[in-house]
This record gives sequence, structure tokens and C-alpha cells, in this order.
Amino acid sequence: MNNRNDEKWLQPLKNRPDLEPNPVFAKQLKESLKENKTIKRRNFSALKMWLPLAMAVMLFSIITVSYVTSNPDQGQKPVEIEETSNVVNPDFDMLLVNNPAYQSFYNSVLKATGIEEASKLVINFFEALHVEDKEFLKEHVFFVANPEKEVEVLLDFYKGMDVRSLAVHSFKESQAEPNVEIIFSYKQNNEDKLHHIYVNYWEEGNVEIYSPLDDYVPETENDLELNEQERAAYDAFKVDHNPEALRNLGPISVAKIFIQANADSDQETSYALYTTREDRVMWSKEKDKEYWEQENRETRDPENYKKSYYGLGSGTFQQMNENEGYISFRTKNGDMGFQMVKDENGVWKVAFMPIQ
Repeated sequence: MNNRNDEKWLQPLKNRPDLEPNPVFAKQLKESLKENKTIKRRNFSALKMWLPLAMAVMLFSIITVSYVTSNPDQGQKPVEIEETSNVVNPDFDMLLVNNPAYQSFYNSVLKATGIEEASKLVINFFEALHVEDKEFLKEHVFFVANPEKEVEVLLDFYKGMDVRSLAVHSFKESQAEPNVEIIFSYKQNNEDKLHHIYVNYWEEGNVEIYSPLDDYVPETENDLELNEQERAAYDAFKVDHNPEALRNLGPISVAKIFIQANADSDQETSYALYTTREDRVMWSKEKDKEYWEQENRETRDPENYKKSYYGLGSGTFQQMNENEGYISFRTKNGDMGFQMVKDENGVWKVAFMPIQ
């Protein structure tokens, strides 16, 4: 059909009043359509709010997955623990603050030498040993031949040293060369130690350390002077060589009296202080007198003679069995032993050829 025919066909319907829509139905339909339109508008507003957020989450997830995939180590990288650097801390003041032993040591060296650079070098030397800064040691420590090998020996020598236990023992300034010997104490693997270093300062700005690696043997002072009890026993024994005068003395005291008798060139008293056990006697009194004459013992310097025994008075008696033992002591020549024998009467005497 065309429009004209349609109009002609519909024309009769316009004049039929019974075909008008029910007013109540029309009103309900109108309200229903309006409500549906409002709901659609609300749903569309919520969609506009959540859609960008969802897109952002999706985009972040894609980027994260892409980054982790391209950098697999980043997701599971362990926490790194900072290790102690093998380099001396350049902040010298901080070294002193962190270790009171360094501060005390520094003050002592500065007071003894008056040279600030030397004092700093000593502290940095100990710190270099502590952190094993080989380059610092090779630069500032005197090595005889091969620094590469000798620095390893130096570090091994001081391995386990507790730098917080460092303390100055004494100083010895050289009269011939511009250097000072520093004797110091420290703990190494919970053991008390005593060693020394030399600080050489030939000219301003040229300071160097020499660190001997042999066992340090401190110079022992005279510890052989007889105390009151020992002097009284010695004076009484010289009269008639009665061993009862020695009964209340220990082995070290008897050894000191023997050394004093030799220093006094008293051959008879010296021989009387030897053991009288038959199986331990090695020569007679007469033969002993001949030895004295051959060696001109009566003309020797008593103090020089006693120096070779310095340290005995501070030694330790090691008893081997009921009747024998020795005095362990250290001299400038190293560790020594002085043998003692208990006579049958229970009095300690000196063994023939006592030095071990």
C-alpha cells in the first residue's frame, strides 16, 4: 500500500470513539515507561564510575606481569647483608669514638713521641690488622723482601687479636735512630699477649712501622735481690752450711741464694748449696774449687754474672716428682729452666749443672 490508500483505509477508524485508549491504562503505562527510563539512567551512571577503575586495575596487572617476566630476579631478590669492608675507616675521629682502647693508645703514643702523624699511623695499623686492609699494610709497614707474602704472614700472626683490649705497656726511644719501640699488650683468642712494634720517623711526613714477628721477650729487670727472709737464711747458712737454715725456704729462694753466693765469689757456700743425694752428685768439693780457679770466677763482675739469671726470681717452679723439679723463667735469651733437687732431709738444693 501507498500512503494515500493507507489514509483512506484508516479514515473510518478516526470517527470511532469506542477505540480511544483507557485513561487509567494510559496513565500506568506512562509511569512504567518513565520508571524504566530512570533505572536505565542509574545503571549507566554506575557503569561510568566503575569502568575506569576496572580498566586501571587491569592495566596495572598487565604492566606488573610484564615487568616480572622480563626481570625474573627482581621478584625474588634476597636481602643483601652489608659485609665489613676490608678498608681502614678514613674517619679517624670515628675510630677513636668507637673504640676507647684506640683513644687511650693514641693519647699515650702522642704524649711519648709528640708526633701526631705517628700516633695516627699506629692506630690505623691496628685497625688495618683488624679489617685485613692489605693495601694499607703494604704501603705503611716495612717488609724485608716480599710484601705480597709477608703481609699474609703479618695478618696470620695477629689473627684473632681483640683490638678493644689493646694497651700500651711501655716505650723505648732509640738514642741512635729516630724511632720508638712500643711494647703493648692485647688479647688474642682469649689469651693474654705481649708484643712490640717500631715506629720510624726519619723525616717529617715519612713515618713507617716495623713489626717483628718473632716471640717478644721483654727485658727482665733484676729480680734476684734477696728479701729479708732469704737474706737471714743466707747469712745463717754461710756460717756452718747447716741445711736447717734453708728448711723453710722454697726452691726459688734457695736458687736465688745460690746465685748470690756465686756473685759474692763464695765457692764453699756455693758448693754447699748443691744437692747431697749420692746419685745426683757429679763432682767433689775439691774439683769444684779447681773449676773456680780455672775460670777466674773470683775476679768476675758480680752484677754481669747475675744478669744472665734475671727473670728467675719471677719464675715458676714446676715439680716433676716428689724430689725433683725446675724453675721455669724467661730471660733476654729466651726460656730457661733451673733444676732443683730435694735432699733426703727434705730441704731443696740446687742440681749440679742446673741450667737446662
